Amino acid sequence: MPHRPTHTIRSALLIASLTLGAGAQDSPTPDEPNQGTPQTRVVSITDALRATRESAEPIRRAGLSSALIERTTRVVPVVAIVDSPSAYLDAIGAWEAPIRFPVLYDDGSARSREDIARFIRAFKPERVIRATGPTGSSWSKDPDERREAIESAMTRSLSDRATSWSDELDTMKDSGLIAPGVVAIDPSDPLWAGGLALAAARYQRLVFVDAPGKPNSDLDPKAADSLARTIERALKDADLSYTEIGDDIDAVTLAVQMSVRIKTGPDTHDIVATTDRIGRADTNGSGPRWGYATQLFGNTSLGVYQAMCAIFLPIDSAWIWDGYQNTGDWAKYDGTLASQYLNSAGFPTDLHDEPRNTSANFKLNSAVPLNSSLLLMNSKGSKAYYDLPGIHEGAGSPGDLPILNIPAALHMVHSFSLAQPVSPRTVGGRWLERGVYLYAGSTDEPYLNGFVPTPDVTRRLLGQLTFASAVRYDGANPVWKIVVLGDALKTFGPVPEPDPEFLDILSVAGDNLDDRAKSRLTSEDFEGAVLDLITLGRDDDVARLSRALLKDRPESITDPLALGAINAALRAGDHELVLDLFETLDPDSRKDRIALDSLWLAARSRIARLNDQRALTLLRTHLRQSQEVQDAEELAMILKRDSLPSAVSFLESIRSDLSASQQRQLDRAITRVRR
Repeated sequence: MPHRPTHTIRSALLIASLTLGAGAQDSPTPDEPNQGTPQTRVVSITDALRATRESAEPIRRAGLSSALIERTTRVVPVVAIVDSPSAYLDAIGAWEAPIRFPVLYDDGSARSREDIARFIRAFKPERVIRATGPTGSSWSKDPDERREAIESAMTRSLSDRATSWSDELDTMKDSGLIAPGVVAIDPSDPLWAGGLALAAARYQRLVFVDAPGKPNSDLDPKAADSLARTIERALKDADLSYTEIGDDIDAVTLAVQMSVRIKTGPDTHDIVATTDRIGRADTNGSGPRWGYATQLFGNTSLGVYQAMCAIFLPIDSAWIWDGYQNTGDWAKYDGTLASQYLNSAGFPTDLHDEPRNTSANFKLNSAVPLNSSLLLMNSKGSKAYYDLPGIHEGAGSPGDLPILNIPAALHMVHSFSLAQPVSPRTVGGRWLERGVYLYAGSTDEPYLNGFVPTPDVTRRLLGQLTFASAVRYDGANPVWKIVVLGDALKTFGPVPEPDPEFLDILSVAGDNLDDRAKSRLTSEDFEGAVLDLITLGRDDDVARLSRALLKDRPESITDPLALGAINAALRAGDHELVLDLFETLDPDSRKDRIALDSLWLAARSRIARLNDQRALTLLRTHLRQSQEVQDAEELAMILKRDSLPSAVSFLESIRSDLSASQQRQLDRAITRVRR
């Protein structure tokens, strides 16, 4: 059993020293750390929360309260990786509020490994362990037993002396400590794990619900109403006020697999966002908004990733791509103005606005992984493409979106980007696959004014609104089409940094992943060693080892090793190695979507800089599924420089493999190439 402190949650929180993030100028703040006696330097969180609720604007109270509670956290610089529900429950139960450490869930997939590595690169832990969890434990199939296990972990995470998480939260509420959100989970749904982490970390109430449908099927309005009533009844039972913005509860995180869309009528565009419906009064959500809802998305591993990123990682830098002209209503979404707001508050930005916002520049820039924690993108298009200046309609393909080096939040002004997030063939689905953990986008055509203008979003975030409220308009506007995925209480700015002093206070049993990687290298288990190094986020080491193996031990390059190392090589900036590793793959592995994207991002850069003919040949024979015509046209424009007939012949060579609609796209592409 891990060593656990003997203090209770109440005493721990009441002696916590608090600070607020940027933008909270009119909110209560503690004394400066170097002033006064130790007693005057300590601020009661309950007093600060009461002052926040009394003095701040209603729209800002949830964000300020959440930030205050977050500042009490003490973070252990350890990442625990688990691969079973029982190990996950054991690790979350080892939290002792306010002392916590990240727990990531590895389901064995390449995507899971990439997400874990992305988190580790941002968090920079002192130690990464493979937690073993309790022996002999299994995840029951009985919903009641699952609920009991979840509640037990929640209780243990709050205090080693607590007997009930709800009683513990009641005691906190009586003393004035009320977290401004709740989390809805279904014990039979894969997203329970992410929901548990958000509830435990932010002292939120758990609301147990039945998952109302499947993520790839539109939600029925009656099912949405039933879900809303279940949540509201739970708030009433807990004696929490929630009917207006600014009272006890202003946020709901839906940790259940469900559609982002509610189908409200027979017409094509009779669609509203699930997260814009929940948190509104009256049947069908026709009344005023009382809270801001978000939803987790994906499977257990993805849900946990979204939760841990929100809890432990800051939003402190921005990448801005403004694909709009600076005229008319488009000018209201000006990325340059948004950048100025962020820069004036001390947040670095990577700005791409006129004239650097063209599609050609976008593709070339995408070869360099992004290191910004907030992404702001404005573009035109649909669920399957985005249009940027300088190219024809429909040419911006999901596969050309940039790779993320660290997890990021995204606000995307673009129609339909989240119409079908379950599919990586869509813009939103590909962004989520890239590693976005917090996402505001549209599920249908909201029209331009359906989005909060980009500069206003940055100002609202800097004012310490939650992301969920910053990306939506204030007031009682009708239910509309803006989806928000992720944590409903995430705010802009810093989070408590990992503290080495807490390394040995809390721990869970497991193997040190760095030690395991070294052992595997010694025993010449190169595949296992490379996969461990990828998980640890050590891309430069992966690139060096892969290069050495290609030279001296090429027989050691297995497909799993190469597939993982290709992405690491791209992040390390070794584009030639990307091509070398791709060529080692068997035909089936060459169809891997992520590997193909990495190939295209790396090869495109080598063609532009070096006129690399090997790169061009690889791309000609590896067009990407669902964007074959776009890829082929790009290559034909390059081939046209030497021979127009060769370029057209290449385009014609792919016709037989295309659908009827794609063949019509191909005809238009041929017309453009002939010009």
